[in-house]
Amino acid sequence: MDIVYRFDPHDPIQHKVPRSNREALKFLELGNDRYHAMAERIQEIATGKRDHSPMIVPVNPLQLGIPIVAGLEQAHAPYALVLGCSDARAPIERILDCTANDVFVVRVAGNVLGVECLGSIDYAVTVLRSSLQSVLVMGHTQCGAVAAAVDLYLRPSSFGDIAFSHAVRSLTDRILLSVRNAARGLETSLGAKVQKHKRYREWLTTTSCFLNAAVTAYDLQREVNSLTKGLHVSYSVYDMAWTRMGALPQRSKKEAEGTPRFAAAPESAKDFDNLVESITHRLV
Repeated sequence: MDIVYRFDPHDPIQHKVPRSNREALKFLELGNDRYHAMAERIQEIATGKRDHSPMIVPVNPLQLGIPIVAGLEQAHAPYALVLGCSDARAPIERILDCTANDVFVVRVAGNVLGVECLGSIDYAVTVLRSSLQSVLVMGHTQCGAVAAAVDLYLRPSSFGDIAFSHAVRSLTDRILLSVRNAARGLETSLGAKVQKHKRYREWLTTTSCFLNAAVTAYDLQREVNSLTKGLHVSYSVYDMAWTRMGALPQRSKKEAEGTPRFAAAPESAKDFDNLVESITHRLV
C-alpha cells in the first residue's frame, strides 16, 4: 500500500480554522476519524481483507509548516491547546491528524499539571487567545504514569522505589488522587469484594486513566478562567487498541463508534461520581 502526500500547485491554498469551541472539537474529531480510517485500512490490508490501492492525502505548504514566500514565516495561530502525555506511543498531532499551526501542544508524563506546564499553558491562553478556541486534556490507555500510581496505591511498600526521586513522586502524587477516587467508585458500583477480582488492577488502571484526564481538565478549567473568559476545557482518552479518542472506555468496535469523543471538564463532585459510574458500567 502506498500512502501518497500530494501537493497540487494549481489548487487554491486554503487554511480553514474553527471559530468556536464546538467547531474546534469537531475539527479534532474529524482528524481522529481520518487517522482511525487510515489505521483500519492498513490493518485490513495486512490481514488480506482488501487490496493495496494507494491512499492519496492532499496537502499544501501551510499544512506542512512551509512559508509560501521564502523568508516570511506564518503567524503563530493555533486553534486548540492540547495537554497530553509524553508516551511515545501517543503522538498527539498524528492521532488528531493536525497540521502545522493547528494545535499548541504541551506534553508531560501522565498529562498532569505542574508549574512548568502551567507556564506554557498560561502563555498560550494569554498570548494566543485571539486564535485559540478550545483546550483539550488528552490521556491515553495503558498509561505508564497512571499504572505506576495504581501499583503504588495497591502496594504502598513499593514506595521505596521512587522515594528518592522528587520528580517522579511529583507525578504519582498528582495521579494518586484520581486512583483513590477510582478505587472508591469501583467499590461503590461493584462492591467491596471487587478488590479480589482478578481484573481489579486492570479496571482500576483504566478508570484512573479517564478520571485523571477529567481531574486535570477540572483544574485546568479553573486556571483558564483566571486568565480569560469563554475558553472551554474538555478531556478525552486515546484508546491505543482502537486508535480512537473517547470520553469513556471502548471495549468493541461498535461501542467505540457510539462513544462521545470529548466531554466538558467536570464542574462538581457529583459530576465525578457520575463519570466513575459510567466508566464502571463500560468495564464490567
